[in-house]
Amino acid sequence: MEIDIQLIWPLAVLALLALANLFYQYRFWWKALRYRDQQAAYRQEQHGVSVIIAARNEAENLQKYLPAFLEQDYPNYEVIVVNDCSYDDSTDVLMAMEARYKHLKVVTIEEQPKYPTGKKFALTLGIKAATHNVLLFSDADCRPASKNWVQGMQRQYIDKTEIVLGYGAYEKQAGVLNALIRFDTVLTSMQYFGHALSRRAFMGVGRNLSYLRSLFFFHKGFVAHIKHPSGDDDLFVNAAANPQNVRVCLDMEASTISIPKKSFAALSRQKSRHLSSAAFYKGSDKFWQAYYAVMSWLLFIALLANIYWFRADQWWIMTSVGIFMLAWLHKMLFLALFARRLQEKELAWWLPIIAPLHQFLQLFWAFKGFLSKPKW
Repeated sequence: MEIDIQLIWPLAVLALLALANLFYQYRFWWKALRYRDQQAAYRQEQHGVSVIIAARNEAENLQKYLPAFLEQDYPNYEVIVVNDCSYDDSTDVLMAMEARYKHLKVVTIEEQPKYPTGKKFALTLGIKAATHNVLLFSDADCRPASKNWVQGMQRQYIDKTEIVLGYGAYEKQAGVLNALIRFDTVLTSMQYFGHALSRRAFMGVGRNLSYLRSLFFFHKGFVAHIKHPSGDDDLFVNAAANPQNVRVCLDMEASTISIPKKSFAALSRQKSRHLSSAAFYKGSDKFWQAYYAVMSWLLFIALLANIYWFRADQWWIMTSVGIFMLAWLHKMLFLALFARRLQEKELAWWLPIIAPLHQFLQLFWAFKGFLSKPKW
């Protein structure tokens, strides 16, 4: 059968887009899949650590989860809770815990109606109150996965390390919404771990993030993006990271577990707020994030174009679908393997439903975050 090259150019475009998607996966995701913590090679120096948690009206969560932060198996650390203008029972809860745990330090911010504070201000006060140079951040609705969380994260501080990126999981619950949240977390983690291991770190998550106090003050804290309410975690990492100063911690004992959103609307607000920070990333990081999103969508569009172009020839349609499925299944394999690495192997069964849904929702969230003005 003689093939007219001019007639099959849509197939060639589809094949090139499939290769472009595979390129990204091997350029970044493959590093995260292959990475193994080399704990035996670490110096066993135990740095002093200041754990910092900003909490606003989190009395119930503080009651449930703060003891897990205060009962870590580590000899030299403090926990600083910034009580950020709370008007619930947070003050009473924290006073009771201060009497019980001598290494708990509470910083209280009073409401200033004319001068809204926000999380960045609360974290800055917590950092100023810190005794130690190694800072470790989490949220009030989180808990450490084990008593070795502080130990595992601080162990990464070797050589020129100034930033350590950890994994922040979400509690496993029944339902599609929970599967969507956990899938998004796995995908986001594969992104930022893979980029960091490729010496192109561009973000971290505040649920489990560590950096040096000296680095914070060297970069003048959050001043570069102080007018943007979100981004206390990813924007600081984006500004302060360089090819030598970032390490990752994929030790699941050093991960955190958070309470997931209960409604799609709450998740949508959270994701739109987070994605709005991407506009402040460095140019090269914007490029790679755009590359991944655009190539993923162009692959879908090229498949539809091929089906229309070859609508009278079933053989060419099947070839087009085959090329698309090869690239798509390769992506699903990488995600399934990384989910297993993060102890989320149950997500493999959800991938045929969740992955396409997430791709559409990510576009919706990105536009929503771009069009809406984040609130303090």
